[in-house]
Amino acid sequence: MTTDDTVEMLRDTVQRYAAEQYGFAQRHALLAAGASDRAWHDYADFGWLALRLPEADGGIDADAMAIGALMEEVGARLLMEPLLASAVLGTGLVLAAGSGAQRAAMLPVLADGTLKLAFACEDDAAPRAVCELRDRRLHGAKVNVLHGDVAGRLVVSARDADAAGAAALCLIDPMAAGVERRPYRLIDGRGAATLRFDGARVERLDATDAAAAIARARDEAAVALCAESLGVVRSLVHATCDYLKVRKQFGRTLGSNQALQHRMVEMFMLQQEVQALTRSAQRGLDAEPTQRARAISGARAYIAGAARRVANDAVQLHGGVGITEELDISHYFRRVMVINALFGNRDEHVARFVEAER
Repeated sequence: MTTDDTVEMLRDTVQRYAAEQYGFAQRHALLAAGASDRAWHDYADFGWLALRLPEADGGIDADAMAIGALMEEVGARLLMEPLLASAVLGTGLVLAAGSGAQRAAMLPVLADGTLKLAFACEDDAAPRAVCELRDRRLHGAKVNVLHGDVAGRLVVSARDADAAGAAALCLIDPMAAGVERRPYRLIDGRGAATLRFDGARVERLDATDAAAAIARARDEAAVALCAESLGVVRSLVHATCDYLKVRKQFGRTLGSNQALQHRMVEMFMLQQEVQALTRSAQRGLDAEPTQRARAISGARAYIAGAARRVANDAVQLHGGVGITEELDISHYFRRVMVINALFGNRDEHVARFVEAER
């Protein structure tokens, strides 16, 4: 369990670095490249890529609160690098499901930034495209693989045909024979990929319960995305409040309009609700399965709607300039849309929450 002091020191370090090195103008220049190699090396030097490692291995054994401190700033500053995909999910899966030899080989290069991982867990909806493992060879397809375009290795969920369809976790090189990787950009500028496997040879992760490891990783992703949404919402509320204080119309600031003041109060209240539910989801991550599903999916579903509403209001209150490429508001809006589609959309989490309530 990470101490409160450690979490606050981490939060202060991330905020200071992002404020000095990752302003909107600097990020805007990265959109063509998709991410910053320099920033990724800086993250490694600060130890952020090793957060999940045990203290004996140079990490802080970060819990959901510590990861949340990092992810809030990812949202607040629109960081482009694969912190969620590699440092949170990929590293976590290696720790949870890897053998001793696999952890020894992979954790050091994950921590120093040499290796990037991506978690491929969304099956293609096309018939007979579900990933299946037969005789240690992978067949099928995965879609919406966050940062799958830059990952040096992939962690892929599959059904093991040799074990009555039981869940399996596989490690695979995206450049290996039998793997087709189709990279593309999401609307917020981050990279992703569609992957197709045609008999690609894999290395199994030594998970005693792969289904539980996959479910846990997806819940960790959902909690991390709640924290990222909180960072986005805070930035949108702050930017919109500042804009209304200085933008004048008919000789008066927009902020003097009582109706717009009420809109800002509503946005601030939504921010407070997002914060409270994020903390609830972080605490619920270690609860028993039914309570965990209720806490995390309930929070994720509500936060998805609340963040979208804040983003909509921010764009409207900025007027036409709110949708321009040159203003950060439009980029936050796009980020919200992407966050809400990752690792289960709002409808999926509502359904899971309802099922857990029965």
